[in-house]
Amino acid sequence: MSVVKTIRRQVSNAGGKARGDAARLLAHLPAPMQLRLARLMGYQYEYAGLDPHIRLLLAFRQLEGGGSLVTRDAVKSRRHFRREMLSIAGKPTEVAQVKNFQIDGPAGKLNVRHYLPEQHQGAPLLVFYHGGGFVVGDLDTHDEACRLLCHHGRMQVLSIDYRLAPEYPAPAAVDDCIAALKWAKAHAAELGADPARICVGGDSAGGNLSAVVSQQTKGTPDAPAAQLLFYPVVDLVNEYQSRKAFTQGLFLSDLDIEEANYAYVGLSDLTLQDPLVTPMLGDMTNLPPALVVSAAYDVLCDEGEAYAHRMRELGNRVILDRVESHGHGFINLTYLNPSAKQTTIRVAQDFRVFLDSLPA
Repeated sequence: MSVVKTIRRQVSNAGGKARGDAARLLAHLPAPMQLRLARLMGYQYEYAGLDPHIRLLLAFRQLEGGGSLVTRDAVKSRRHFRREMLSIAGKPTEVAQVKNFQIDGPAGKLNVRHYLPEQHQGAPLLVFYHGGGFVVGDLDTHDEACRLLCHHGRMQVLSIDYRLAPEYPAPAAVDDCIAALKWAKAHAAELGADPARICVGGDSAGGNLSAVVSQQTKGTPDAPAAQLLFYPVVDLVNEYQSRKAFTQGLFLSDLDIEEANYAYVGLSDLTLQDPLVTPMLGDMTNLPPALVVSAAYDVLCDEGEAYAHRMRELGNRVILDRVESHGHGFINLTYLNPSAKQTTIRVAQDFRVFLDSLPA
């Protein structure tokens, strides 16, 4: 028990990036010890296949008071999420070039970040929409995820700082994301990207935006070549079993989802049934090919998989990849957890293979 207290004290007392360094050290403990420590610290959730190191990280988070991803105080939520992400940052994955600039959006300038791989000329380009419940997240919170996708997927990545709710409820984010895709299409030549392989992708809320953008632009010159959807929220209306099974003790709760829905849709002129916010209720015929990544221990697991199955039933080309040992948000844990990093790398590589298999 003294070992538990010592580790807990070291992690809790560490400030800034030192906390991330301390948490990374725990990844080197044997799995049985990680499981034992998590139980001793009070983590009693029976998620049998969940990565042991993730359980240990969740145990520490629980002891420190946890914290919701999204609350009614949006500014405080953003500050908390950003601080949490920056505190676990390690050495960033190297890419050939990273450049920040602005593009024209429907309501003013949008901040974007452009990542180039080593062999970037003629490479595919992924327009990336970050997650965060439509309320939190920015270019920095998802920087490492974009670097991994760029380097290991051998593709350019254009990360978009779209407008957030509740200050800008739906469909402001959709409008920004469509504008960013159109900009990428129009400027593919100067970016050195393959104009025939401009794709969209994102995690969680960003997966929702990718799905909505794909539906709204299909059949037009602005339609993306493919979609990469990490554990997307695609159905704000119907209930799914995973919403009940994995609502506690993980990185995303049902309360987070309720607060996000309120901020994004409750304060807008749209309803939850509108395809602009619930793509499951939209027209899913003739969509761009999609790689959908679900996480087994995620409240959003079932709806993401249902969306993939429905797209496939309607004749779309879809690959569904369920990550068995993780929950929601694993692409944000790549600095800490070796399995999360390797999984994100594998998905990046798989997506590039997927793109290369598409007809010219």
